[in-house]
Amino acid sequence: MDSVLAQTFSDYELIIADDGSSDATSDLITSYLQSGESKTDCIRYFRQPNQGKSVALNNAMLQAKGEWIAFLDSDDRWLPEKLERQFRAIEQFGDRRGACFTDGQFVNNQHMDTTAFEFFGQHYEESVGTLPDAVKTLATTPAGISIVTLVCRADLVRKVGGFDPDLRFTEDYDFLFRLALVTDFCFVNEPLVVIDRTPAEKRHNGSSAVWDEVDFRLQCEQRRYEKWLALTDQSSNQNSAEIRGIIMHHLRKVHSGWANWYLSNADYAMAAREIRRAANYQLTPGLIVKRILTRVCPGIARMMALRRGFDAQVF
Repeated sequence: MDSVLAQTFSDYELIIADDGSSDATSDLITSYLQSGESKTDCIRYFRQPNQGKSVALNNAMLQAKGEWIAFLDSDDRWLPEKLERQFRAIEQFGDRRGACFTDGQFVNNQHMDTTAFEFFGQHYEESVGTLPDAVKTLATTPAGISIVTLVCRADLVRKVGGFDPDLRFTEDYDFLFRLALVTDFCFVNEPLVVIDRTPAEKRHNGSSAVWDEVDFRLQCEQRRYEKWLALTDQSSNQNSAEIRGIIMHHLRKVHSGWANWYLSNADYAMAAREIRRAANYQLTPGLIVKRILTRVCPGIARMMALRRGFDAQVF
């Protein structure tokens, strides 16, 4: 909240969505609003029973009055010039860019002492620029775009339907891909957001503990990629065929991951089914070996799945 109120850009409202927290957030907000601090008149707070981040964000956006929407999680913070620099970039590139993102600095993780752009291998020469073929880029990788660095037009947010309430993992990545289907992106090549990357074992607790469950993550990945595949059927993007190929590659990996999960649980019939499904998207030598072993030597297949994990790239 302090980092929002410290922005050099001042024409905004701050909507705080409390998704059924159990950490006295309501008391803290009440105390904050009664503190007499300047600018607190722009703050609106609402609380809902815990329904997941997507529902909380969608409910917050229903209350938004502005022409643009930005996002900030409770464990991250903006640098003071973040919004001002983004609106300058948007003005430079014009109306075709309905979304703008920045780089972000990861903190609180010794293994991620880097920025979002660097972590995802994105190297931009310009201080401000545009993302070429955002749909293809986001179909391939998150591209270093964190939702907490994003500013986007409110009408486009509503056009794509906001966040998917059935996704409780990578819902922000899904939102970015769907947004790319309706607008181009520009960027500010500077880490204007501080992003907490405390290791998962310390961050994932309560309702978010399920994020560490392999089957939960696979369910979310499968739903997301199947939805993207259907959306590209309707897309006029000139690279639609290539984008479909990228998404089908992801789906092959998801179903191969499911096969590994079933193998690890000694459910060989379901593992064989998932191998067939993976092969429908992309038949690879690794899948052929996995299919043969599952049929002939299921114990060896299970041992390999346990040793190598659930990433289809390694088995």
